[in-house]
Amino acid sequence: MRNLSEQKKHYLLLQINDALFPIGGYSHSYGLETYIQKGIVKDAKTARAYIRSMLLHSFCQNELLTVAMAYDLAEQFDFALNGNHPNRVNVDIEKSVMQDDTSEKNMEILARLAELDEMVTATRVAMEIRQAGEKLGSRFIKTVSAWEIPFKSKIFHEYIKLPGAKNHSVVYGVFCAGAGIDRQMMLEHYLYAQTSAMVTNCVKTVPLSQTAGQQILFEAQELFDEVMTRLTGLDEDDLGAEAPGFEIRCMQHEALYSRLYMS
Repeated sequence: MRNLSEQKKHYLLLQINDALFPIGGYSHSYGLETYIQKGIVKDAKTARAYIRSMLLHSFCQNELLTVAMAYDLAEQFDFALNGNHPNRVNVDIEKSVMQDDTSEKNMEILARLAELDEMVTATRVAMEIRQAGEKLGSRFIKTVSAWEIPFKSKIFHEYIKLPGAKNHSVVYGVFCAGAGIDRQMMLEHYLYAQTSAMVTNCVKTVPLSQTAGQQILFEAQELFDEVMTRLTGLDEDDLGAEAPGFEIRCMQHEALYSRLYMS
């Protein structure tokens, strides 16, 4: 089976980042609802400030960094599905995660991906945020597992058979690496999609006009280069660095009297 063409990779990337991709992302505000109920985010100006702060002081060194780390690990996985690798094995999603001829290097990669999932879970202080990442990851796996995708390697098949919860940001990075999607393109689409989701939540909940929301999203694109540049200087030691205010609002969300969102 041939690998995905570059055009099909692009379409696939658009699909998995679509606002209507059925993994439940629309049901989470990640603490924004608390900011709105407390009157901190109340208009276009404060929504713009919230999104800027979230992108630069939380999202970059958490979700975006996790995606990059997962991709970089998964890309090192050796066994191609459709090449002439001497240790090539057939893919069977129902078989044990460890095939007899899996190399020590590949076993280490899988172990490090499992460790990354554990690190992501451990660094998410708020219960609702931990649960959100795991629920979205589970739904992502269930959705894409029904597709017949000509992966360039079997890393995604092996990864999803590992025990333990799977966080969406890790799942997303591993999936894109396995499908052979370009790293930079993957990160840019993810950054845009998550920013768009923040804006949509502001429009629905503050509320703001659609025109104001699109203006905020357009202006937010000026931040993207800064976010991507900042990402290049981050490593594993930076994972989980978080502005305390965001974590506190996420924890306070658990006790709000009325809620539209799950987080």
